[in-house]
Amino acid sequence: MFKKIILSSFIAISSVLLLAACGSGGKDDSSDSASSDKVKIRFSAWDKFPDNIVEEFNKEYPNIEIELVQIPDSDYSQKINQMLVGGTAPDVILSFETDLPKFAETGSVISLDDYLKDTDKIDVDDFIPAVNKLSEQTGGNYGLPWAYASEILFYNKDMFDAAGVDYPTKDWTWDDFEKAAEKLTIKDGNKTTQWGADALTFRGLWWSLAGQGGDDVVKDGKLSLSSGLKDALTYQDKLTNSLKVSPEPSAGDSVADLFASGQAAMARTGSWMTGQYKDVDFNWDIETLPKGERAYNSLHTGFYTINSKSEHKDEAWKFVEFMMSEQGQTLNSKWGNNPSALKTIAEQGAYKNSGENGPTNWEAIERAGQEGEFGYVLVNASTTTNLVNQFDAYLLGTTPLDEIFDKYIPNANKEIEDNQ
Repeated sequence: MFKKIILSSFIAISSVLLLAACGSGGKDDSSDSASSDKVKIRFSAWDKFPDNIVEEFNKEYPNIEIELVQIPDSDYSQKINQMLVGGTAPDVILSFETDLPKFAETGSVISLDDYLKDTDKIDVDDFIPAVNKLSEQTGGNYGLPWAYASEILFYNKDMFDAAGVDYPTKDWTWDDFEKAAEKLTIKDGNKTTQWGADALTFRGLWWSLAGQGGDDVVKDGKLSLSSGLKDALTYQDKLTNSLKVSPEPSAGDSVADLFASGQAAMARTGSWMTGQYKDVDFNWDIETLPKGERAYNSLHTGFYTINSKSEHKDEAWKFVEFMMSEQGQTLNSKWGNNPSALKTIAEQGAYKNSGENGPTNWEAIERAGQEGEFGYVLVNASTTTNLVNQFDAYLLGTTPLDEIFDKYIPNANKEIEDNQ
């Protein structure tokens, strides 16, 4: 599931802790309660949630105990769905993007709008546009994003300097990217010794290219792909097969990172790679993705949601509210190196973690947040992965362009409809 590479260095998780909730709920603030009994809130995540954040929450709410339910990334969505059906789901669920619309529609999680009206810790008008757009699609705020990751352009400044090519800017277009990639590609006879641009090693970039081409990507819960995707496929085919400034896509999960190894001057990939590239031995920086018909990149996150069957919804909200507060978001950004989806908190820069050689242009990530959308990540992950395989196959000459639109996209939407 390539979309869950996001949100910095996610550690592999082992067992699931199924701990029954105890104590009693109520609308009184737990920190002021005279009762000595703690209300236990079960919270699920696919990562090892930082102890220091829970400790800070407990200082403010000593009568609420957080029990972490840890589930491996690869099993997370399936397990959470099973637990919701079986009535054993945690009180607070960090939900995958693909699950949120379904959870909202089925009533598996509650609307947070009433809580949001009464809080002074979260300003919904401060969210990046994609959050408010999603709330319109789901008919309310059923989940709040713990952070966000975007898709951006990485570039090797040393290679640009050596070739006499100007660095990328926020106004770069597909044409600018193409011309730079040509100048940055170096060949020794028939062998390429330096690529202008790496292949789409993060294959989710295909959806950003389609969005840049002008497609909605996802509309009304289904894939909406037409001329934008066709332009994207044709464009990447030109880079790969005509100009030969970008290598062919690689099969399997063990894909060489040509940018990190100093063999490619540019890479279009996720903002989470800033942490992976922090210690490379060349000078580098970042910029927003080049524009096609428009600016577009796919955003990635997880959403704090409250189980509609929780017996402690008010206490569950206290935890969500804390995590979305300036304090909680700052702690989370320092831990995960990802910006808050609340713009004023992101601007404080707690997520920034530069290496000796880069990056410096952190504003690119915040601009990407403004330009990005929760697009393909909202629909079935296996379906989108299978479709991306066909996009790669087109570059390799094994799947005709017309077949993608006449066969594979309709089949993908039928699969999405059957799974709703």
